[in-house]
Amino acid sequence: MIAPTGGGIITGLYAGAAPLLLILTFLGFGAFFLRAWRLYRYMRLGRDEARIDHPWRRVRDELVVYLGQRKLLKRPYYVRGLAHAFIFWGFIVITIGTVDLLVDGIIGFHLPGAGNAVFAWTIDIFAVLVLASIAIALVRRVFFPPPRMHVALDGYVILGMIAILMITLLLFEGAGLAAGNLEKGFTPPPIAGAILRSFVFPGESSAVVFFWSWWTHVVTVLAFAAYLPQSKHLHIVTTLPNVFFRKQTPRGALGLIKDIENQETFGAASIRDFSWKQLLDGYTCTECGRCSDNCPALATGKLLDPQKIVLDIRDQLLRDGPKLLGDAKAETTPPAHYLESKPEELWACTTCAACVEACPVTIEHIDKIVDMRRHLTLMEGSAPPEAQRAMTNIERAGNPWGEPRETRGDWATDLGVPTFAEKPDAEYLYFVGCAASVDRRNQKVARALVKVLRTAGVSFAILASEETCNGDPARRIGNEYLWQMQAQRNIDTFKKYGVRKVIASCPHCFNTIANEYPQLGGNYEVIHALQLVDRLISEGKLKVGRGTAEAVAYHDPCYLGRHNGIYNQPRAVLDAIPGVQRVEIEPHNRERGFCCGAGGGRMWMEENVGQRVNHRRIEQLLAINSGATKVASGCPFCLIMLEEGVGAKGVQDQIRPVDVLELVAGRIEN
Repeated sequence: MIAPTGGGIITGLYAGAAPLLLILTFLGFGAFFLRAWRLYRYMRLGRDEARIDHPWRRVRDELVVYLGQRKLLKRPYYVRGLAHAFIFWGFIVITIGTVDLLVDGIIGFHLPGAGNAVFAWTIDIFAVLVLASIAIALVRRVFFPPPRMHVALDGYVILGMIAILMITLLLFEGAGLAAGNLEKGFTPPPIAGAILRSFVFPGESSAVVFFWSWWTHVVTVLAFAAYLPQSKHLHIVTTLPNVFFRKQTPRGALGLIKDIENQETFGAASIRDFSWKQLLDGYTCTECGRCSDNCPALATGKLLDPQKIVLDIRDQLLRDGPKLLGDAKAETTPPAHYLESKPEELWACTTCAACVEACPVTIEHIDKIVDMRRHLTLMEGSAPPEAQRAMTNIERAGNPWGEPRETRGDWATDLGVPTFAEKPDAEYLYFVGCAASVDRRNQKVARALVKVLRTAGVSFAILASEETCNGDPARRIGNEYLWQMQAQRNIDTFKKYGVRKVIASCPHCFNTIANEYPQLGGNYEVIHALQLVDRLISEGKLKVGRGTAEAVAYHDPCYLGRHNGIYNQPRAVLDAIPGVQRVEIEPHNRERGFCCGAGGGRMWMEENVGQRVNHRRIEQLLAINSGATKVASGCPFCLIMLEEGVGAKGVQDQIRPVDVLELVAGRIEN
């Protein structure tokens, strides 16, 4: 705040103000900390989880994600994100000023740096920006409410309090300058000094305005502190630790159940089964609805609502918390979604990470959903029948299709592709994956990659019948036990042949081997086929010739894009093909790409509710009216789903799904 005169700001009020201010401060912040301590104790009812790895990355996240509000300012939320960011930044700056005001009012002492002109100017500029942003927020809430945002009285109360704080700040500064209660030894801030002092407070009225606006400001600050832990705007406080303690492991890596053979229970069925961080997520939800706005399952009429999942857990914690604090073994009811929306909402999730990507406060939705699936699958045996069949096939035959293990390498017989048993000194293992091994359409993609690798002189071999499913479908359906079994079998085979480098043409294989096998001691240099092709082209080891000119739309696979941040290299490969004009599926591309519907084990589950996700994706593709004759991807699941979609829509003669590898292989210059 603006510097007071010699006796402190209290000289502009009255002699007994300091004790009263001290009492009010104690009551306001006492109420805050009492409620906050209770909420912390509720949160600690969750199971322990270590979140202290990579401390410097966590500090970076605080600077970039929390203070920099990076996720708020991403498309398509620029304008409203900027308005919210100004409210947040202004809140931080003015909080510093408020602490200075209270300290000065009680003991007549300024925080270092808070009594100078630069700070005063900063305070006033942010006050005006915050008021403008609040006006935008109010107009948006009243006239253009987002479809998924929870617009409630609580939000208006908080916005109203913040507005009062900004207005009274400007009033008491301007009136204080006019009345001589504040120091005039420096240029006053633009709003309080130049406008209010000159035009609003003539004569003795300035002292009255100063008195009442100062006290209104202080009382509102303390009321805000007391009210905040009771409101959904608790995220103003909890976002800081939530960002700091967010996962530093790859987004595509699920948590490991350690010592699984000796575990008695699996997954989450009650509040105590969730980790403390998962419960902290509930406190931090802003109820903005961005996760739900971007969920492909909800968009196509499924029961799943990512925001509801998080809020159900929070509401259950607040209901059961008092009972559990009294008796840690007390019986509690299951999470609300088990009772109200049934497990079908959990099975609708494709684990595409659109919700995680969109969340401005780094809530981790997928981990909760998979933990609850683990309970349904391993404790209740209630996975959908088709998912049960896929897991049985993986356990029996090593692939979800149930094809015989010994035929896994038959697709490559006529190509003379060596196995590691035949070529133990091969530089790369090409981990073919289940789809390219047994699905005829994707076998063509595997053959295309073989052609590319041979042309570029890459040393590689396959495992053929010794390869087994990487375990991704089983793990995401919730069968952690089967995933660990499959993963360990592959790891043992890799160790047998001394495998160090792995090529995967399937993003699910890529993600699992690169990000999840290290949990079991399997550490390899893993590269997706399109990353390798991009490198081979840039190094001049692979030359692609000109073919028929055509427009090709690119579809981002979720497990290549959002889960692993690989957006540019597949596009670079397309751009390197002469005659190919790359088309973006706007606005649903890159981090906002729309799922094909096959992830999270959904490839092997029926989709009987609402519209099929892949059909919605084809509609988005057709809506851009780009003239594209092909839609290319880098994922076997996406290829299957896109082909089914164009067939169901009857547009297979208009647009043809392909893999980017097929486009490259078809134009290779020998």
